[in-house]
Formats: sequence, C-alpha cells, structure tokens
Amino acid sequence: MTTKKKTGAGIVITAVVIYLMIPLVFTFLYSLFREWMDILPSSFTLRAYGEIFTDMVFWLSVGRTLIISVVPIGICMTIVLLAMYVIVVYHPEWDKYMKILCTMPYSIQGVILPICVLALYADAPEPFSNRIFMLTSTYCIVVLPYIYQGVRNNLNGMNVKGMLEAAQMLGAGKFYSFFHIIVPNIMNGIVISSMLAMAIVFGDFVVINMLAGNYFPTAQMYVYEIMKKSSQKTCAIIMVLFAVTLLISMFVFLRGADDKKEEKNG
Repeated sequence: MTTKKKTGAGIVITAVVIYLMIPLVFTFLYSLFREWMDILPSSFTLRAYGEIFTDMVFWLSVGRTLIISVVPIGICMTIVLLAMYVIVVYHPEWDKYMKILCTMPYSIQGVILPICVLALYADAPEPFSNRIFMLTSTYCIVVLPYIYQGVRNNLNGMNVKGMLEAAQMLGAGKFYSFFHIIVPNIMNGIVISSMLAMAIVFGDFVVINMLAGNYFPTAQMYVYEIMKKSSQKTCAIIMVLFAVTLLISMFVFLRGADDKKEEKNG
C-alpha cells in the first residue's frame, strides 16, 4: 500500500510539473523561431539571444533589478529578525500585534501602494522624496508579509524558549543565543522566504514604473519596451531572466547545503 501511495504521489507531482512547464517550453520555442503561423514554427534563429547578450542596456537593467530586489529584502529581514528577537525574548504577548501589522500590506498592494507613497512623500525633504529611497522603502512593505510568515512559521516549529534557556544556563547572553543558535536553525525558512520575496519583486512592474520610471530602468521596464517591438525578443528576454533567477536560487540553496555539511562534519 505504501509503494502504491508513493507511485501515485510521484505521478501527480510529475503531472503538475509538466503542466507548469508547458508555458515555459513554448516561450522558449517561440524565442528560437521567427514565425509560428502554422502547426510547427519556421525560420530557426538565435538572433534574439545574440542581440540580448551583446546589449549592455539589458544587463544594466538586470543589475538594477537584482539590487532593488536584494537591498529591500535584506533591510526587511534584518528588521523582522530584530523585532522577533524582542517578541520571543521579552514580550511574547506582542506577537498578535506583530502578525496584524505584518499582514496589513496584503490589502494595499498593486496601484494603491505607489500612489499613496507618491502622494505622501513627493514633496517631502530629502531623502524621503528621492525616488530610489521611496522605491526601496515601498518594496520593504511589499515583501514584509512573506518574510514575516517564513520566519514566524519556522520559529513556531521549534522549541525556541527551551533552546534559549539552555543557552543562558551555559552562560550565553540573550542576544547572542538568539542570533547564533536560533537564527542558524531557521536559516532554511529565511532562505525560502527571501527567494519568494525576490521572485515577487523581480516580477513587479507597477510599483517600479510608478515610483522610479526612467530614474531607475529595470529589467521589467526593458521587457515592456521590447514587447512593443518584437515578440520573439521578448520571449528570449523572459527565458534569460528565468535563467538568472534560477541560477541565483540554485546558488543560495547549494550554499545552504554546503553550510549544513560543514556543520555536520564540524
């Protein structure tokens, strides 16, 4: 019976993976051909990829996208971990208020958030009126629920109070115990929530377009401009961006796996 269940689960997972990969496969195929007016595409070419890889404007836009994805996530993750330290160690009763505060951004995403930010801070003194500052701060709000839920779920899955008490009995301070014992044990949750947040920021267009515009052209805006000119090149750009995000995710997860091996060997 167990073998049958495993086989059935494997079939379901395989079917879901195939279903999810279909759009990506057809996007890749379309990027390799000039025309697709019949059952099969025609005029195979790598011209679109050649133009992308030699276009410095594209790579600069990708670099800006990575910067505006990593910086807000790092700031937000630091703030959330410090807040959770205070809640876990000193004020556990504040957790319900923290949950409400961190889930509020779910209701103000989309066009509403950047419009509110512009209305409040467009005429404010520096650095609050700076477009890049507004963009970074706004993305901190956008990714806050995802980062908070990832950290909180992992903390709830372990005996944090018992581990802190044991560490303090051995002479470790509260701050040291939390960030050198608790945080490394929830690193998988931190990585996963960070990757989810990066995917959300990496795929956003509304916020970046309304707040930064031509001040900080990113890959999303580059794709938007190319869509008006060439659908084949647009598909090629999408595939390159997918490869970039995949490589980043693989690097992070492999780095985490190496750290685990070192801890075990140590």
